[in-house]
Amino acid sequence: MINPELMKLLDSIDVLDIFCDSVNYQLKKIHNVEKTSEGRDWYQELPQIVKEKFDNYKTDYEHLSFILKSDPEKIISEMNKGYYYWRLIRSACATYRNDLVEYDQELFQEFNLKETDAISDNVVLNKCIGILEQHVVEN
Repeated sequence: MINPELMKLLDSIDVLDIFCDSVNYQLKKIHNVEKTSEGRDWYQELPQIVKEKFDNYKTDYEHLSFILKSDPEKIISEMNKGYYYWRLIRSACATYRNDLVEYDQELFQEFNLKETDAISDNVVLNKCIGILEQHVVEN
């Protein structure tokens, strides 16, 4: 059984939105590899085993995105089956947070806009990552 702390995360609409945003952001990054010549070249140079892993992540994130857009009962049922999707969510949330911080710093440097908590210190996102870091490892 999945740790109850993780299952509680699904009860909050803010958290579910963060999960969806993070997973969709990760998917965009994965899909963007196919859109540039540098990305396609990078992909072609990968060893076959790494290409397969990359393709599997793409498929898994697409499926996870579908799950997170389902009705609440299906989401809970699917997410309660194992820790793999929770690990993907943790990875997506960490990538999303790191890129938001970097984006906020770029805005500051380029336009002298002050940093905003909503971008670089998103409370809900940080809370999610904290709980995910503690509980996504199976006992």
